[in-house]
Amino acid sequence: MRKIVTILMSLLLMVAFTMPVMAETTKVKPVQTNSTQTDKKDVANLELPDNLGQVSLHDMENLLKPDQQKGLLQKLKDIEQKHNVRVVVMTVPKDSRTGSESGIKKFADDTLNKYYRDEAHNNGSIMMVVCPSARKWAVTTDNNMRARVTDENGYPAIKDAFMSDLKDNNYDGAFNAYADEVDRLLAYYEEEGEPWDPANEFSYVGFVLAVLASLGLGWIWVEYLRGKMSNVRFVGEADEYLDRNSVNITEQSDTFLRTTRTVTKRVKSDNSSSGGGGGRSSSNGGGSGSY
Repeated sequence: MRKIVTILMSLLLMVAFTMPVMAETTKVKPVQTNSTQTDKKDVANLELPDNLGQVSLHDMENLLKPDQQKGLLQKLKDIEQKHNVRVVVMTVPKDSRTGSESGIKKFADDTLNKYYRDEAHNNGSIMMVVCPSARKWAVTTDNNMRARVTDENGYPAIKDAFMSDLKDNNYDGAFNAYADEVDRLLAYYEEEGEPWDPANEFSYVGFVLAVLASLGLGWIWVEYLRGKMSNVRFVGEADEYLDRNSVNITEQSDTFLRTTRTVTKRVKSDNSSSGGGGGRSSSNGGGSGSY
């Protein structure tokens, strides 16, 4: 019996000494991960393909459903064929460029100039870029499009058309409103021969009618007030309207004091740098903002 107890104690001691060694040899090492790996490439570092200009819709953020993408792309194609222009929509992720208003405008300018600007063969190019994660947007135009969709009137009209939908995250509505407004402005230019200007919609006939109506109503009101007055009577001579006891002037004289002359030299403007003819600068039009 003692032998059996001795053997069992020996086995227990052996197990006690070998357990730490086994635990050390079976320890799992942590997996080394690459800290530079990201789920998405930054737009600033993204190498866009050379054939990017073949398609006018690039929904990188998947803001639109497949049927919405199909409908918007067809609308953009129809507008492009109708007016011989390029009308582009692009959604991008946030990075050091697209995260700010100035940065996303610069990104839009560079992308349009590289892939869609062909002023020798079309009537202009316009692009709308939206970064939903940064809630920034930009619209950019080339020279030909700026002549048709001006920065003074056309661009604000496009902005007003899509801004409410953009603030409500209705991206399909915002992109379609943008496309529809571009179509309207281009159609106006082709019909009138000049870019759209809200001042051109002023109606001179309506203005004249409004003035005549105002004068008529004013005359009627004055006659009504005259009829209600009881302290007015007609007299034959103007002198009878004077109150001869109100003023008593006994002497009149004028005294000359002095004359002061001030001379200001007129600066002649220098028009030597204005040039003749010339053309619009090569910079892009449009603008950017937040929503």
